[in-house]
Amino acid sequence: MIAILVAVKQELHPILRLANARNIVRQEHLDFYEGTLAGQPVALLALGVGKECARIAAEMTIKCYRPDLIISAGFGGGLQEQVRNGDIVIGTEVIDLSGDDGKDVRLRVIPVRNRQPQLDEQTGNFRVHLGKVLTTDDLIVKAERKKRIGLATGALTVDMETSAVAAVAAAHDTDFLAVRCITDNSRANLPREFNDFFVLGQLQTSRVVTSIARRPKLVLDLARLGYRANRAGHLLARFLTQAVTHLPAERPPVSAAA
Repeated sequence: MIAILVAVKQELHPILRLANARNIVRQEHLDFYEGTLAGQPVALLALGVGKECARIAAEMTIKCYRPDLIISAGFGGGLQEQVRNGDIVIGTEVIDLSGDDGKDVRLRVIPVRNRQPQLDEQTGNFRVHLGKVLTTDDLIVKAERKKRIGLATGALTVDMETSAVAAVAAAHDTDFLAVRCITDNSRANLPREFNDFFVLGQLQTSRVVTSIARRPKLVLDLARLGYRANRAGHLLARFLTQAVTHLPAERPPVSAAA
């Protein structure tokens, strides 16, 4: 059994279109989609945005399914110049940003059993990068901060859930894989209002509407981001479909914490 955890439904729906996963099972407040992806048994879940949602959902996933592998997947922001929109990043190391005072950063490495698919970098016409995945408490909206944190950490991409899922997987001795598709590269600024759109990990439409009323040009920013996210969602779904068929059978060792 493979559990694939994403943050939002925009990441989940393209995967569901490629999966035979019509059975919906409600576990407390979470809706799991059970079925198969490329012939592999899977449980799929949109867990919500942020570390706390990710932690709770990962714990529930392991409690209910005891998966052989947890995949933390979804969209990511690029932190290095060579990582472009639509590129796939496979995590070789998971790091958590525990502090950032605008000059220095504090990091925590999450030790995981990192089971990576055995793919060539250009397999399936995807641009694939192997490297560090960074998790933060908030969305990094400014290109200047992305570049600074990318330089300080060496991470290729940033998101808001991976380290929490990885920590739960490590605590339960469960194999782990991080996969991110880039929606905003290191040069892209995101709408400054973006972090205010989510409450307890869920998108609040009323907040989006209020922000648009205050700054009408936000509609264009969100439309551009929506276009990139739609493309990234389909790329991610196709990549995961291929990746689950190329996973090594042998269990990996635990990566060492720095």
